[in-house]
Amino acid sequence: MISKVLNKYNLSNETLQCNVVAYKIRRGKNYIEKPILPIVITPIFDMLIAHHIADGTVVNPKNGRKPYFSYRQYDQNYKKLYLTKIESVFGRLNYQKDYFENTTEVYFPVVVSELMFKLYDLNVNSFKSEIARIPPKIFAKSWKHKLAFLIGMIIDEGHVDSTLIVVRLKNLLLVKDLQRLCNDFGYDTRVTEGKDGMVNLYLKSLSKFYKDYNQLLNEYPEVSLGKKEDKIKEFIGRLNKPRLYLPGNIEKVLKELSKESLSANDIAKKLGMTRQGARYLIRKLEAERKIKVGSIAKFGNWKYVVRKTKC
Repeated sequence: MISKVLNKYNLSNETLQCNVVAYKIRRGKNYIEKPILPIVITPIFDMLIAHHIADGTVVNPKNGRKPYFSYRQYDQNYKKLYLTKIESVFGRLNYQKDYFENTTEVYFPVVVSELMFKLYDLNVNSFKSEIARIPPKIFAKSWKHKLAFLIGMIIDEGHVDSTLIVVRLKNLLLVKDLQRLCNDFGYDTRVTEGKDGMVNLYLKSLSKFYKDYNQLLNEYPEVSLGKKEDKIKEFIGRLNKPRLYLPGNIEKVLKELSKESLSANDIAKKLGMTRQGARYLIRKLEAERKIKVGSIAKFGNWKYVVRKTKC
């Protein structure tokens, strides 16, 4: 269709692209304004694929209409970053003014959803959580594309637990794919299968990952890990801190607990320790009957207090 128009009016692709003010697919509701043409397959493009595998769904309206992506995100900052990624690749999105403030689910325009399907030979079943896989073409790309994909999965499915990143999924083959990406960067990883049917990927090389991440972030700010980046920086800061007071940590914990009730996480932050280290000291002090559980805080976290000695 487009080639016929170009031939009829003796236009080049470049001339057409420079004069397109908006585009959408037939019967599609949302369209791209001030489009970026030609569309370049950047690492952010592949990061969007990861988001759609992790927290996305494929809406298949049938009745002759084409399928498209939607992405659910409750965190406002991550939702804004997702939209920024779309606009950095395709151009400005045309939505109602208050659309993003009133929903946790963002619908990806049909016209660019179709491009993602075609580019990687994907279909509506390629994004089902139990059977999704990383598109094989991703593995043949540069480190920037592979790292952007990995970061996208960490944002949606991972959490930072002190000394490592954990990604938990019900899809063993997808976890193995993620481990393969990690292996390409030389990251130390481990995969375990839980009795609950969940498969865990442990990424232990936080410092190396963070260095690679910052290099990519400088070129593509949209890959930001947001609050998860803050947690990684917090750990690396503790890791690099001189260990001048480690032998006296027991006394420091007791001193803090004599002032107020604290959880293991609270103690770790106050004393600049890892959470594992704080938990170890708490267990030791409990065994010695020097502290006890004082209360249960939000999310079931136990808060400890110094056990009073009887006269």
